[in-house]
Amino acid sequence: MAAERMTRRRGGLLAAGVLAAVAVLVLAVAPGVRAAGELTAEEILDELEGTAFVGSGRATVELVTVNARGQERSNRLVFYRKETAHGANQLLEYLAPADVAGTKFLTVDDESGETLMWLYLPALGRERRIAGSAAQDSFMGTDFTFEEIGSLGTFSKDYDAERLADEVYQGVDSYVLRLVPREAGGKYSAVTLWVAKESFVPLRVEFYNRQGSLEKVLINEDLRQTAQGRWQPHLITMRNESTGSRTVIRVLETSDEPVPDEYFTLRYLRR
Repeated sequence: MAAERMTRRRGGLLAAGVLAAVAVLVLAVAPGVRAAGELTAEEILDELEGTAFVGSGRATVELVTVNARGQERSNRLVFYRKETAHGANQLLEYLAPADVAGTKFLTVDDESGETLMWLYLPALGRERRIAGSAAQDSFMGTDFTFEEIGSLGTFSKDYDAERLADEVYQGVDSYVLRLVPREAGGKYSAVTLWVAKESFVPLRVEFYNRQGSLEKVLINEDLRQTAQGRWQPHLITMRNESTGSRTVIRVLETSDEPVPDEYFTLRYLRR
């Protein structure tokens, strides 16, 4: 159990989000946790780490961006993810439309605890390292940042958590957590989560900018339980409150078949 919790704590929503969320953000609810009323904010955060639309395995998704005028653009993507002793490795590849097909995004959690990120653009024939402030830029014109897509909603390594009063959200008994970044200078000043008590999936995640205003809202819906007892959202929406745009991820299919290690290398990224 201790090893399992350590892996979850280091793991990269969707989102939560995430892709996180991005959400997002999918692990089984660990047996033997303390009674719900006794859980600390940190323990709740540990339980929800990784509750996205794919744990270790593959997911094919439709990603739709909708601008403030209501104009839509649909993309089809495949996610590969493998949980490791240091967190998780992830590869995202665009399948359609033709103008973005072959674009790939690789993230690797290394032994130092850092998440390394590369974006491969077939038109250029080479990858670009995403680091520093660039990690907070919009990912491929979506309402997710590179960091949010790359981490799939990992919060525990970057935020301190406080447990607020429980609430009933959309008819579901939920924990409420308020997160504050450990280091200044990040994109958000605070994050608030509503976490379903039964599934430990974050149903709603609010992101507040540096001025303290609500900037984005992540919603996880259509929760389904896998054969392994894991809960996964199959409809994820990131809404940008300041621009009026939104990004919707619909999970089309998932598989827990092991992903070869070679998928998470720069050599494979360039194929």
